[in-house]
Amino acid sequence: MRFLGPGLAAAVLLLLALATGSAQAQPLSEAERRTRVIEFAANNSLFVLYHEMAHLLVHQLGLPVLGREEDAADNMATWTLLNQGTPHAEAALADAARGWLLSGLVYGAELDDTDYYDNHSLDRQRAFGIVCLMVGSDARAFAPIANAYAIDEGRQGTCPDDYRLVNRSLAKLLAGRDRKKSKTRVEVSYQSVSGRLKRAADAFKASGVFEQVADELRGHYSLHKPVQLNAKRCGEANAFYDPQTREIIFCYEMMQDYMQLYTSQKPGKAVPAL
Repeated sequence: MRFLGPGLAAAVLLLLALATGSAQAQPLSEAERRTRVIEFAANNSLFVLYHEMAHLLVHQLGLPVLGREEDAADNMATWTLLNQGTPHAEAALADAARGWLLSGLVYGAELDDTDYYDNHSLDRQRAFGIVCLMVGSDARAFAPIANAYAIDEGRQGTCPDDYRLVNRSLAKLLAGRDRKKSKTRVEVSYQSVSGRLKRAADAFKASGVFEQVADELRGHYSLHKPVQLNAKRCGEANAFYDPQTREIIFCYEMMQDYMQLYTSQKPGKAVPAL
């Protein structure tokens, strides 16, 4: 049984404070706030990279997917972090859920049909999907965050079924594929940038999330062909897997976007009302 690590506990308390509009929450110093902004952006970037790693594994290993691949990639990213079982991984999941919720508030104010026929679920749905798998994997550890998101007892009671299905499916699909002796060859590269984007690029590189994903691929999977992880300026906030080049590309603009997303949040509106 896992208990709340210090990073996740802090995230949960912050969520609860924002949900209730508490005026008693201790304000962060400017240095602490800058650190928190980068931590939030790095954790969200890590989740996105595990999501893209899922696309890579589906393509390279020929994994079957029932339903939308984007939903499956979110589930695999969440499952991967839950299986790591560290305070850092759990805090990353808490931040990822928060990130999707904030993104839905900032960018999803006016939905149209394109949002409903898109191959991705709505940002708000993706946030609740992460939290449901968290509480489904360990109700005792993650009930506080599920309660902060106002997920009722009935749904929390069925989230373990969701997690067991994801866990059983991925464990069977990946059985034997991640225990071969040969390691996946992964090359990591960072393109240099200047100007306003440099701060985000430097923060992304210093966070080590690219190396974490590379180590996950090297340590757990055996792919016949080498894989590339490239961080660069793209002209848009994005991250994607290119099956032609077997390359996961992370755009520095996405790190910058997450940093701005954190600073844009307004107390009392970041999480659903309790």
